[in-house]
Amino acid sequence: MISPLAAALLRQLAAEGVAGWLAEDASAPFAAARLRRLAADGNFSGLRSAAGSADAVREACDALLWVYDASDGDAGLVSAALDRASGRTVDRPNLLVRISPDGPGLRAVTATVAAGQGVDVSPVRTLAGCAEAMDAYFSGLELALAAGLSLGRVAAVISVPVGEIDAEVDARLARLDSPEALRHRGTAALAVARLAFRVREERLGGEWWRVLRAAGARPPRLLWTAPLPHQLTALVGWGTGQAVSLERLEAAVVHGPPNGDTLLKAEEAGHAALAALDGVGIDMAEVFRAPGDTCQEGVGRIRPHDPF
Repeated sequence: MISPLAAALLRQLAAEGVAGWLAEDASAPFAAARLRRLAADGNFSGLRSAAGSADAVREACDALLWVYDASDGDAGLVSAALDRASGRTVDRPNLLVRISPDGPGLRAVTATVAAGQGVDVSPVRTLAGCAEAMDAYFSGLELALAAGLSLGRVAAVISVPVGEIDAEVDARLARLDSPEALRHRGTAALAVARLAFRVREERLGGEWWRVLRAAGARPPRLLWTAPLPHQLTALVGWGTGQAVSLERLEAAVVHGPPNGDTLLKAEEAGHAALAALDGVGIDMAEVFRAPGDTCQEGVGRIRPHDPF
């Protein structure tokens, strides 16, 4: 199972509003019985599944369904990369269909939520992408409400690949091979998380969300994916989650307990960290440029539609 120190770390994070999610390795999927045992300890809120078949995903959903029911839909969720037809085949309320946030993907997010199905928008790498993912979720909720569906059990997470962010930026810093550049190692992901957290707070402070919330909608959760061991205690904010493998969880305990919220009202520090990276030659637009991205500017002072 997991060590007492790892279990204590998950409890400490949960007390700070950070939900622990299991990240499944495609080469070593969790058996349903093992999932039930892990969930029975109360340490994990969800599973980021690597399974490719509807049958395997359904088994995982069934293993965590009692957690979902006991938490009134707040935990026991299973994120899986399935098409809509496979999602209908799984037919479990705790399934989150994992959807890429490109143009067609965002339309699929809205349509999936409108049908009463939860979603995991992944991977989200830009501020614009974070806002667009939430807007797609809100649009789907609005359509679901108009269709007479209950909003209370329609969940959404927005997944930001923090481990990949620091790994890529740190590799670029190492290639610069200067003392000034190396001082900024390990700063990119925290900066990204702080700005994403601010985008989420702004969206949840708007009138559109207040109407949906009054109708029973659940706020979307930011989910940090593939976090490096040191990031588990560095990325702490209410309404977030961390999808971590058991191996990385055990490696994280040497970094000690979390030291409180690191994301709330920290956007200025996020801007400053990314500006410092830009100053030593790290072009974050280049780091995260991908098909479908339209923003190509450098970082500097990030605006709402700039890349991280």
